[in-house]
Amino acid sequence: MNNDKSNLKKENTPEEKSSAVPEEKIETESFKKYIEIESYKETVETHETFQNSIKKRKNPKKTLIVIIVALCVALGSTLFLLTAKDKPWFRELVGKGVPFLSTQNNTSNQNYENPNIVKVTFPEGFTVLQIAQRLEENGVCKKDDFLKVCNEPYEGIETSDSEERVFLLEGYVFPDTYEFYKNSDPKAVLEKFISNYNSKITPEMEEKAASLGMTIDEVLTLASIIQKECDCDIAECANVSSVFHNRLNSPSFPKLESDVTTFYIKYVLADFLGYKQDTDGNPLPLTQQSDEIRHYIDIYSTYYCKGLPVGPICNPGIKAINAALNPSDTNYYYFLTDSTGVDFYYAETITQHRENGKKAGLF
Repeated sequence: MNNDKSNLKKENTPEEKSSAVPEEKIETESFKKYIEIESYKETVETHETFQNSIKKRKNPKKTLIVIIVALCVALGSTLFLLTAKDKPWFRELVGKGVPFLSTQNNTSNQNYENPNIVKVTFPEGFTVLQIAQRLEENGVCKKDDFLKVCNEPYEGIETSDSEERVFLLEGYVFPDTYEFYKNSDPKAVLEKFISNYNSKITPEMEEKAASLGMTIDEVLTLASIIQKECDCDIAECANVSSVFHNRLNSPSFPKLESDVTTFYIKYVLADFLGYKQDTDGNPLPLTQQSDEIRHYIDIYSTYYCKGLPVGPICNPGIKAINAALNPSDTNYYYFLTDSTGVDFYYAETITQHRENGKKAGLF
């Protein structure tokens, strides 16, 4: 047996065993412990948050409030639809296929037409009476009902000698193509015309009228005469306008002497006013007409009244209105047309005017 202690194998103590473990292993195990603890904390916090959110969602008072609000909105929408369904503006919206008001399929390849909507065209120069007749013919509203609202004051429309006119709003019922709902309120129909008129008359036009010493009402009156004189050739508007402006600005020509102003009472409104005629349908002399007819002739016919007539004789288009505001620069005081109304002849003197009449085959 060998007693040499130096050869004996030493046995490590606990301290020595512990110190023998690598430091890297200790750090790794500690980090794992840390991760496990933090992960547990996060899980607990998440669970608590989830539980709190469930408690909030289960708040019966808030749920009840939400339900009540939803019911009120649904009830209000239903009442609105039931109340508005007979209104012209609502029916027109539905007819045009407004997505949230109509059952119309808005696919791009579908050509939807609502049988209750009609498209009606009113030519430039139509009178209120003619417009009312066409409205009735197309089922929009009754003629008499429309004529009635055309004799009522309209906000924003300023006219002179209002009580003297046959139709108060003659000249303001702007001629154009419109879409109407059948059996509409005549006031709503008139509003469409007036709204269109208002969109056409600009501040610049009002300033131009003022520079001419005219009101817009006077401009419309002159434009209505120009419109009827140039029905066959609207391109002549500016020249015809110059004749009337020259006369209005000259003391030598107190009267415009335009035939169409007489025709308005004598022919256009003959049946409406009761202008007496013979058995062949020809107008009887003024001496045989009623006092009302003679009065209208006095205030509308520019062979009788001085300057402009009491009001427009038709509803002019935008070209005639612009011509009334912007006449050609001429020295003409006379004009006439041939029997077709197409060829125009202008003159500065009465002698030239008579010669033009011979050329036109009128004299």
